[in-house]
Amino acid sequence: MTMNRPLRLQSPEGFTLSELMIVVAILGILISVATVSYSHFVTKAKTVEGEMVIHEVERLEQIYHASKETYTDSLADLGFAMTGTSKYYTPEIRTGHLTDKMRYQVRAVPATLSGTDAWLLTSYRDGSVQVDRVPVIDLQAYATARYLGHSVPVISSRVTTSTPSSSGSGGMGSNEPEWSGGGSTRTCQECGRVVRHEE
Repeated sequence: MTMNRPLRLQSPEGFTLSELMIVVAILGILISVATVSYSHFVTKAKTVEGEMVIHEVERLEQIYHASKETYTDSLADLGFAMTGTSKYYTPEIRTGHLTDKMRYQVRAVPATLSGTDAWLLTSYRDGSVQVDRVPVIDLQAYATARYLGHSVPVISSRVTTSTPSSSGSGGMGSNEPEWSGGGSTRTCQECGRVVRHEE
């Protein structure tokens, strides 16, 4: 005896085109959000390195001053080794003259001049310390303002508080000390971009 079983309709294996398009759209949104978050955290990590660099140089300056009773503008004298220490920032330092309000300034300039801000630390003779996180293009204006003892926020590098020097010091005041360390930055006269010069 044979039994006739009713035939069941089998559902087709796979997805429809509209289902695949929805999945691809969702994946695209997730990937774009992840990419933005990742680049944000990478930029933040690079910026933290710049802050660590200026505070490490400040610590070494205090140790140097305790033993020599003076400050130095030489990273080698401080024992700050560039190799393996700073991956994204180059530290530079300068000491003030005896008549200046500041004792020394430390700046951390990004190795690639896009995406991250620069850091500036100014140590004054009265014992106060000013730390600024600024766009690279405004770094020289902030350094000059802090050198002159201004603690108010600086608006932009386009409005500078110093008089240009004829000695070619990149727009610094004539008695403003030069930076030493990892090089210097200059603003291009034609395009306004910051250009790095290795020393």
